[in-house]
Amino acid sequence: MNLLIADDHQLFLEGLNMLVSRIGEIQLVRSAQNGREVLEICNEQRIDLILMDLEMPQMGGIEAAEIIRRDSPNTKIIAVTMLNDYSTIKKALRSGMDGYVVKNLGMAELQKAIDTVMSGQIYLSPEISHILALGVAGRKPQAYVPDLTRREKEIIKLIIEGLTNELIAEKLFLSPLTVSTHRKNVLSKLNLKNTAMLVKYCGDHPDTLI
Repeated sequence: MNLLIADDHQLFLEGLNMLVSRIGEIQLVRSAQNGREVLEICNEQRIDLILMDLEMPQMGGIEAAEIIRRDSPNTKIIAVTMLNDYSTIKKALRSGMDGYVVKNLGMAELQKAIDTVMSGQIYLSPEISHILALGVAGRKPQAYVPDLTRREKEIIKLIIEGLTNELIAEKLFLSPLTVSTHRKNVLSKLNLKNTAMLVKYCGDHPDTLI
């Protein structure tokens, strides 16, 4: 199986590459950081499966999926994203995507998602199935709260207070490198690009730090 992973967050891209490397039936893994790169790679060679984020620069996942479905109908596509609102899920599935999972998935669910879509079926993570069911019923789902560790929440609170990595490290008795890694992990989990977006996100979603 030839696999393509598309995500504009390098840390998540590398992490997903590590996960899929444990799957025996995958022969080739390519990477892309936006929808245009996805289309270029699909034009260069046969891609059997794409694991694709929805929010990427230049061209998003949904737009890319519509083109791939038209030009390469045998290519399977799974959305791997933090977006879990009813409208986005519907758009992704209507674009021709074969699966939809959230970025906190583990190895077991990733394998299940891949096996399911490669057998010709649609795969939705349990959370996404629940949101779709509530949307069809006309009920508003509760907001998804990402699974952050206690240490990550501590560091977010100090970031919001305006502390640098060095000051946070001193306060928590950690190395600046460890703090930097935690910061990158938090941004990846929340699908955010910078500290300003993190501060805004926490203001809009106070349950994140509970």
